[in-house]
Amino acid sequence: MKSIFALVALACAFTVSTAEAAKLYYTANANNTFSVYLEGQATSFNGVSLSVTPNSGASFNNINSGLVSGAPRPAEAAFTYRNRALDIATDDPDNPGVGKGWTVLSPVNTAALVSFSGGPLGQSISTAAEPNGRLFLANLSFPSLAETATASLTLVNGVDTVYTESLQLVRVPEPATLAMAGLGLIGVVAARRRKA
Repeated sequence: MKSIFALVALACAFTVSTAEAAKLYYTANANNTFSVYLEGQATSFNGVSLSVTPNSGASFNNINSGLVSGAPRPAEAAFTYRNRALDIATDDPDNPGVGKGWTVLSPVNTAALVSFSGGPLGQSISTAAEPNGRLFLANLSFPSLAETATASLTLVNGVDTVYTESLQLVRVPEPATLAMAGLGLIGVVAARRRKA
């Protein structure tokens, strides 16, 4: 009996440890875009790697528009870009209070891939001070609402990988749409019962 409890305790320890470190979070926006965020944190990490690819022959729209000089674009704009505020210096006079001061490595921003790796040199990454505890990472624009993508996240601490996650970015119907579909199904069932 003791060995069963020990196995259960060990399984719980593994499910609560790095799996709760952080997670990918995304919003499906009204303008055919997804905004991708890093949400939550329960372990220490100082590097992030994000890679997003469109699914089934789709492609990203309006690439590079968010990477031009000037103030970085916020989440939910109708363009495809990584969050440029990540690699703007924290004391940048042109963008005061905006930059995170990260070193960003290997950025790719094409119609088939948005990816980058990076982090602040000598510091840990925290989402605690971000709006809703979510650090904005990238924005993805598509030609239509039907497009989907696959996002992969890796968090590292020094040279150790502490967390990995892959996520399908899909549009979830709004509650009103689901309610209308539900009412339609109820109507179909009621009509069939009357005939029977």
